[in-house]
Amino acid sequence: MTAADLPPSSLSSTVLAWSQGLASLSPGQPPCPGFRPDEWVETLANCRRFVDDFGPQADALGWDMITLFGCHPKSGVICGGPSGVLLPCTYPVLEARPDFMRKHLWTIPRDKPGRYRGIPVWECGKQRPATGPTACAIGRRTCL
Repeated sequence: MTAADLPPSSLSSTVLAWSQGLASLSPGQPPCPGFRPDEWVETLANCRRFVDDFGPQADALGWDMITLFGCHPKSGVICGGPSGVLLPCTYPVLEARPDFMRKHLWTIPRDKPGRYRGIPVWECGKQRPATGPTACAIGRRTCL
């Protein structure tokens, strides 16, 4: 049984917030800089699949919204390293544990030094300026 099979009233408020946030996004419009259109379609599908397949388990293991779906409010996922563990997500999650997730051939640690604690990806478009690229500095790297 997956989160999609459960009535909304039986899901935690955390899992509901993840599900509602992802539901507010369109596969046809990447919400932040750094996604190619085809990559965004795949990422959104895999993030939604993750919430359906692993949402209650991940919540119980202590995974939080920003660690999973976080991005920089201005540069989005351009500097990939600081993004949440599911951004971008071109492969589905196969396993969720307290300290890592496994996707395809990789394990992604929950706690990664230097990971930016930004905003949920579904808030990115609301925070981003309407025109022109913006620069940000994360650690020693500068992103456009």
